[in-house]
Amino acid sequence: MSEKPSQNLAFSDHESASENDQELSLGERTYSLISDMIFNGELEYGDPVQERRLAELLNVSRTPVREAINRLEAEGFLERTCGRVIVREVKLKEFVEILHVRKLLECDAAREAAQNIDPDEIQKVRENIEKLLDKEKVTGLELREADDEFHNFIARNSNNSLLVELIADLRRKTSMFDHERLPNRKNPGNKEHLEILDALAAGDGALAAERMANHINNVHSSIFSHWGFNK
Repeated sequence: MSEKPSQNLAFSDHESASENDQELSLGERTYSLISDMIFNGELEYGDPVQERRLAELLNVSRTPVREAINRLEAEGFLERTCGRVIVREVKLKEFVEILHVRKLLECDAAREAAQNIDPDEIQKVRENIEKLLDKEKVTGLELREADDEFHNFIARNSNNSLLVELIADLRRKTSMFDHERLPNRKNPGNKEHLEILDALAAGDGALAAERMANHINNVHSSIFSHWGFNK
């Protein structure tokens, strides 16, 4: 597990939340920080997730860390093996299966979002994508953050809270896949994002859904082409 500076999650003395509220907030914040470590690659596939070490690193007691580990295990992001808790591997087959379900949900989200989306918000997302395309060197973290912003933006604008939740959960699972095994889709992927935004700006839900399907299909095809597999 890579080291990073300790983060004090304790509440300041002047906060007036009740003790129960403090415990809830501390637990949620601890869960969020450990989740980020997994999804940002600070904790990689196979890394041990040690209660004591995480408690020291995050400067919290072991109780919220234990609760966060149990929750992440129940959600399928961690697993127990040989008496240890480790980050679970998302295998290629599972990644592709999730892509298939994501396509069904995200096409529907794009279709609905076209009727609700604010043109000013579209322009902000467009500008962020264009800035990324202009950069010569982009880190994996920057790509993931931009991808999350784009897909979560569309899901939110579907105005369907269940779609938002399901898409976010599936994207969290695919974010755990070893991205070094994926082909570089910075330019084609972000150009496809811009094409989807064009359809949304035009209020064309059918076209937005079609372009979202093509986008996810292209991710799928690029993986198989990259590894020389037959579909």
